[in-house]
Amino acid sequence: MKHFKEAIVYLLVGIGVGSFISLLSFTLNHATPSMKKFGLLMTMSAIMGLLSLIFEYDKITFITQLISHFILEMLTYGFFIWLTFGNIPTFVITYVIIFIYFRKQGSDNVRRINEQLQKNKPIKSDSTN
Repeated sequence: MKHFKEAIVYLLVGIGVGSFISLLSFTLNHATPSMKKFGLLMTMSAIMGLLSLIFEYDKITFITQLISHFILEMLTYGFFIWLTFGNIPTFVITYVIIFIYFRKQGSDNVRRINEQLQKNKPIKSDSTN
């Protein structure tokens, strides 16, 4: 059940990020999506969100996770590209921006957790008998 809930969270985050980027793209291009295009974009975003679960797998290095994630995302995007719109440079730029954002967010979370652990750390006494 834990993995199911985690998958749902990643799916919803994917849809959220995909919705934001799609709306931004439509706004910048002064376009109006059809219902079919919108549905395909949300499906692609959900799949891309699920692919981010690879970062939860601790048995491989981060660089392997990153390369695998990028390739899987690129394949997913390539599959949907002919059904929607866009091009590969747009994907790469978007991927890098999202990666930097989530990497920074992760670093900030680690920093906050470490600060909280430092606050809760008991003070050691150097008393000798």
